[in-house]
Amino acid sequence: MKIDGITITGVTCDSNKVQEGFAFVAIKGLKQNGNKYIREAVKNGASIIYTEEDIAFDNVPVIKVKNSRKKLADLLNSFYDFPSHKLILIGITGTNGKTTTSYLLEHILKTAGIRAGVIGTLGIRFDGKHIPTNLTTPEPEILFRVLNEMVKEEIEVAIMEVSSHGLKLMRVNGLDFDIAIHTNIGFDHINFHKTKVDYIKSKKILFDSLKKNGISIINIDDKEGLKLIEGNLNTIAVTYGLNSKASITASSLKLTDNIKFNLYIQRGLTALNSSEIEPMEIPVAMKLMGRHNVYNSLAAISGALCLGVQPYDIAKSLKEFSGIDRRLNVIYNKDYIVIDDFCHNPQGYEVVFETIQALDFNKLIIINAIRGSRGVEINRANAKVIGGWCSTMKDVRMLLTLSKDTIGAEDKVRDLETLAYKTVLDKMGIGYLVFETLNSALKEALKIVEKKDLILMLGAQGMDKGNSMIRNMLK
Repeated sequence: MKIDGITITGVTCDSNKVQEGFAFVAIKGLKQNGNKYIREAVKNGASIIYTEEDIAFDNVPVIKVKNSRKKLADLLNSFYDFPSHKLILIGITGTNGKTTTSYLLEHILKTAGIRAGVIGTLGIRFDGKHIPTNLTTPEPEILFRVLNEMVKEEIEVAIMEVSSHGLKLMRVNGLDFDIAIHTNIGFDHINFHKTKVDYIKSKKILFDSLKKNGISIINIDDKEGLKLIEGNLNTIAVTYGLNSKASITASSLKLTDNIKFNLYIQRGLTALNSSEIEPMEIPVAMKLMGRHNVYNSLAAISGALCLGVQPYDIAKSLKEFSGIDRRLNVIYNKDYIVIDDFCHNPQGYEVVFETIQALDFNKLIIINAIRGSRGVEINRANAKVIGGWCSTMKDVRMLLTLSKDTIGAEDKVRDLETLAYKTVLDKMGIGYLVFETLNSALKEALKIVEKKDLILMLGAQGMDKGNSMIRNMLK
C-alpha cells in the first residue's frame, strides 16, 4: 500500500523489526528514545521515517509529525484496512474486574452462537488460538494485526480490556468502539498517572472513542462512573448496579460459596441488532464468589443484552461459567481451602477479604507477594488494607514474599517497597514473616496449615506462578 506517496510493506516503531519497505515511527518512550534508532531503521530497509523531531536523511523521506504515538496507530489502522469497521468492538475499562467481565461476556456470546474473541490481561484468544501478551492492552503493532486476523477468521465481536496506560499512550487511537463498559474506578498506576484526575481523564478517552450512538455501559454505583460520559452527546447510556435507579440491577443476593440473585431489567432497550429487550425479572445462579462478581456479571449481562442476546439465554449460560485463573480461584478444597487471587491494588484486596467473610475456616494463612517496581505508595496502601482486615480476625499468619525465584527484573521488589509493608504492619501490630522466594513461602504455609484452615495466595506478578507451584507440592 502507499502512504504519503511511498509504497510500504509494514509499519513498526521497533528498529529491529524493520524490513525492506517498512515505515518506521520514532517514538520517545518512557524508557527508550526511538529517534536514536532512526539510522539503524534506515540501514534495515525503512522506506519512510516519521518523527516529532527535526531530522533529515538524504536517501529516505522523513516526515515530521505532531504526535508519533498517534501516527503509529493511524498508520497501522490504515495498513490493516481499518479492522474495527468490520466487527463489533467492545472496550472494557476500570480499576478492577476487566478480565472477569470480558471472559463472562465472551462465554455468554459463544453460548449464544456468536463468534467472539478476547484481548486482555490473560492474553489474546479467538478461534481456538491463544496468544500470550505482556500488556493488558497490547502495543498497536500487535493490536491492529490481531484485529485484522479476527476479521479474516470471521470473528463477529472483539472484546478488549482497555487499560488507562493503553488509552493515555494512544494504543487504541483510531479504533471505533461500538460499546464501552465501565467496571469501577479506584486509583491505580499512581507512578504513571500522578493524579486521580488524570487517571479518570485517561479512562474517559474510551467513551469519547465510541461510534455515533455507541453504547456506554456505566456502573451507576461507582461515584466516578458518570464522569466518563460527561459532555458526550454521541452515546446512549445504559446503567447497571444494585442502585434502584439502574437500568439493569439485581436483588435477593445470596453470596455464600456461589452467587445467586434475581436479575431485573427495569427499562427496555434496543440492541445493536435492532432487537428489543423487554423489562423482566429472572433468576441467575453462578459458580463464582463475592459481591464484586455480581457487578462483573451485571456488566457482562448488560453488554450481552446490548448485542441482542435474550435474558433467559444469558442466565442459562452463566450457570455453566466456571471462573478464570487467579480471580478468587479455589485451587484446593479438601481438609483445608486454598484460594488464589490477582490482588494488585487496595480495591482488589478489599474484595478478597469481604468475600472470605462468608467462608467457614479456623486459621487464616496469607501468602502475599509484595508488588515490585510499582512504588512505595501503592504498596503502603495495599499493606494498610491487609493490616486493617487482619486486625479484625482472631488467628492470622502473614507470610510476605519477594518472589525472587519467579519474577523478572521488571517486577523486582525494591527495598523501599518492602519497607513500606513492614512499616505499616509494624505500626498496626500485625505479625509477619518475609521470604525471599515464593517457593519458601508456599512451603511454610503448607507446613503450618491444619484442618479447616484457609490459605490465601494474594498478589500480582509475584504470585502468578504460585498456583502451579502449590499444586505440585500438594501432589
